[in-house]
Amino acid sequence: MTRTDDGDETTERRLRLWISEIPETLRELRGEILDEDFPFDFGPASLAALEAHLLAEYRSADEKPDLDFRPTRCAAVYLGEVLLDVAGGRWGWQPRGAPGSPAGRPVVHPDPALGLAPLSPLSLVARAVRTRTGSVFTEEAAGLAEAVAELRRHKPGWAPAVATHPGQDPRTAGADHPELLRWLGVRAREFARWTDEAGPAADGGRHWDFSPASLDLLETVLRERFDGSAGLLGAKSGAFVQGAVWYLGEVVRRARDGVVWQYRPRTRFDEPLGTAMFHAADEIYLDTPRVAQPGLREGGSAYPMAALNLLFWVTDELDNPIEARLADVLDDFA
Repeated sequence: MTRTDDGDETTERRLRLWISEIPETLRELRGEILDEDFPFDFGPASLAALEAHLLAEYRSADEKPDLDFRPTRCAAVYLGEVLLDVAGGRWGWQPRGAPGSPAGRPVVHPDPALGLAPLSPLSLVARAVRTRTGSVFTEEAAGLAEAVAELRRHKPGWAPAVATHPGQDPRTAGADHPELLRWLGVRAREFARWTDEAGPAADGGRHWDFSPASLDLLETVLRERFDGSAGLLGAKSGAFVQGAVWYLGEVVRRARDGVVWQYRPRTRFDEPLGTAMFHAADEIYLDTPRVAQPGLREGGSAYPMAALNLLFWVTDELDNPIEARLADVLDDFA
């Protein structure tokens, strides 16, 4: 396992989890938190609007920002990504507790050639709320840009470089887990048998051809076969449900750029999962593979098993009525 500066594997797990959630967090920031006219281009000029938005969220200089507040968490990711664009470097994790982040907090390490200390996006948010000048983010980016320019005056041709964390590399982001590779091989070999069990190859002009339109056929088959979540989850360890999981994931993989299968055996608390795929009794989907776009800044991710289960929900977690569709999964990907 790659270790952080203090060699703590728990710290590395927190960093890896933070980084793995960056695409989803940015999509949430863009789609649910910021106004539609926000210049979502990761340019330093956009930081003034980001800071203005946070000052509207924190109306008093006495408030203490923390990462559990989603607007703060999302803004910290965007701010950190902008600073990386300006000064290069990498994401890191400060392990010791800090106000608002008792488990530690993410930091940005500028390109080592600059000789600068790590920057905490959360600390910058706190300073912005405390001072309420509206210019903290912009001034920080400008300072980094000046440091880059100064070094380039002494080293013509040098440019800051962003170091990709292993969690952002499709080759090492859970895509090569032995159990996943075995499962993918079995599912591909068993696909013809699965289609025989699922039903005719054509239904109203729709075929098992891995097209987005074929997800309507998969949805129909699942609704006819299972009468609710309990029946679906009860059959989770069987070949039919796993075949449906594989088919949905393959449709996404073939329809969107940069999508890979991943399997990271962890629980909701980021601890290792001790059971095999599709067999954890107290989990709905975290013991199953997911599809993701780890190489894209705003890439999506989804657990096909969770999407199949959602089909049988009539309300969401807030008791709002929903009409789930498998095709909607594609909307979660860039």
